Parts: sequence; structure tokens; C-alpha cells
Amino acid sequence: MKRDFFRSLSAIILTVSCIAPFAPGARPEVLQILGDLDRPVAAAFGPGGETIFVANRSRGTIGALRGMGSVAKFERESDGSYKMASKRFVVGLTAPAAIDFAPISFGEDLPVGVLFLVSGTPLIENEDERMSKDVTKDFIGISVIDTTTGKTLRKINLSPAAPAKMAGEFSLISPNCLSFDKQGNLYIADTGIGGNMFMFKKQVQSQPAFYRIERDALTKLLNGESADDTQVMKVTSIPSDMRYNEAEDSLYFVANHIVGATKGAVFKAGSSGFRGQFSVQTLVRELDPLSSLVLLPNGKQLLISSSGELHIPRGKKASREIRFKPEMRFSTPGRVDLLPLGDGTALLAVPEETGSAGIGKGQRVKIVKLPAKF
Repeated sequence: MKRDFFRSLSAIILTVSCIAPFAPGARPEVLQILGDLDRPVAAAFGPGGETIFVANRSRGTIGALRGMGSVAKFERESDGSYKMASKRFVVGLTAPAAIDFAPISFGEDLPVGVLFLVSGTPLIENEDERMSKDVTKDFIGISVIDTTTGKTLRKINLSPAAPAKMAGEFSLISPNCLSFDKQGNLYIADTGIGGNMFMFKKQVQSQPAFYRIERDALTKLLNGESADDTQVMKVTSIPSDMRYNEAEDSLYFVANHIVGATKGAVFKAGSSGFRGQFSVQTLVRELDPLSSLVLLPNGKQLLISSSGELHIPRGKKASREIRFKPEMRFSTPGRVDLLPLGDGTALLAVPEETGSAGIGKGQRVKIVKLPAKF
């Protein structure tokens, strides 16, 4: 019966299905649990939904473990379910944080669909379980990965000690998400956490910020040159996720205020906000802390709280929780990804960083089917 169910699901993904959508009032349901992961913090469907890539951060007691992070790869079976293809598809990473795929070609060996991964942090735990005092030589930046072989095609080091700089001498400190627009411009969010400590031989002044790297500037960085067309938008809250909306030429992002009681908010910024015309619209504020968001086909935002609930915003200070049947919540959810299906429903890949079996065990990604209407 399970196999028949997934076979029908596969048909929905591959073609526009005639199967009726969820009935009014239907609730999300968990279709599959992908396990055997190590602190998964981000999941991303590959182009067409044929694959899922999961960034595993691999943390110790107080910080990220140097060189122990990885990317796992899952492939879709003929019945529509996903199966582990490679647990350690990419290895040797420190604090991998987020994944997206190139919407355009950046060169002969960088075709459409190559995987872009952002990683790095100054908060690294040594073998003696103490915080590293010097991370000057550690990589903080972007890796470009072949989605078939797992081979690293390019690395762009944008740490404070790296020779390549973005415009204005900006560097990455603790990047935690990235997103492309259709033209190939790249957006990166940086929490700035750890930058004001003496971990780069000298103190680095930092704050939360979003960077917009123009397509041509990104091409230069990929070729080892400094970028002269990069914009920055500094913010006062800690960003946790973002999505670019092509129709509105805007960036939606969630951020958490950490002064006093932690509160989550949703913002929208037009691309002009990166070119000196600073304008950020507050869509929702004073919610519980938020870990991720996705933009639904109907134009709504689906929010994932740090405590594990799904929410749809209602006004500027309220939201409606989307309940499961049977009732459930996610365990320390990370950055999620959405795959729209042909019948108006969608799949949601939700990484859960903490499991029930201890550090390095029990962590997973849940594949959730969302009804067509909430």
C-alpha cells in the first residue's frame, strides 16, 4: 500500500495530475523520514525534485567541528520516495549553512543547476572542546559543487583574512543562508555572530547584514578576482532565512530580535534597498522566534518557528498555526525547502537538527505533504 501511495505521488510530481487536491480543512501529513544524518541544518530539493541535498553542520559541545561538516544526497525512487544515495556526498566542510542552485551558467564547467553552498564561522570547537582562539586561516565563503559527482568546482573565500573582497572591503563572518534570483544575482545573509571577538588575529567589527552580489561580480569572484559590484544592507536583527520573490523583485526574510525576549519578524526588501534606497517593509512582528520561511504558490508565507510549528501570518502581530494529523511538531527545525506539485499541493523538506538518540544520532529530514489550501 505504501509503495502504491508513493507511485501515485511520483506521477503528481512528473506531470500535471488529475487527482483531486486535498479536501477543504485537510492537514499536512508526514510522508517519509530521512535519517542517519549529523546535525542537518538545511535541506534543498534539486532541480525538478529528483534529488534532495542536506547540509550537515556537525557540532560539538560549544561550536562547529572543523572539517567535519558534510552534504548528504538523496535520490527519488520510481515510486516517488527518496533514498540515500550518498551520506557523505561532500566532506571536509566547517559549518555548512545553506544551499541553492545556479539559475544560469557561470562558465563552461559551471552550468545551470550547479550547487552553491555557503559555510564557515569563527565559532569553532577544538579537539580539547574549547573555542578556537585563531580562525584566521579557516574558510568562510562559498563552495560550488557538481551535483552528479560531488566534486568541488570552485571555492570563494570571503573571510576577513581572504584576499578577495566584496565592494567596500566587506567580508563574511557567520553566513547562514543564500538565495539566487533568476538573473543569477546572489543574496547572502550573515548573522555577524563571532565577528566582534578576537578570533581573526585582530578584532573584526561586524553586524547582521544581507549582501547582493551582482551576476558579473559573482563571475569575477568565481575566477579569483575581487568583486566591484556588491551591495550591502545592514539590519539590526539576526537573520535566519530568506527567499527571493521574482515577481516582486523583493527579498523576503525572517529575523529574530535578541534584545530582551527573543521575538521573530518577517520583512520584505526590494532590490533597490541594496542600492542606497534603503526601504524595508515589516510584514509580521512580535512572533515567537522563527527558523525558516517559504513562499507558497498562493503568495502567502509559510513560517517555521524555532519551537517546531508551521504558521501562516495573519496581520502584523498574529499568525495561524497549521496543525498536523496526528498532532506533531518538528524538533529544532532548520532551513526548509518547498517543491510545488502538479495538483496544487506541495512537498516540504524539513531538517530536524536534534534527534532523540543523542549527538550525531537520530537527526533527520521529514518530507511533508502540504494540502493545496490552508
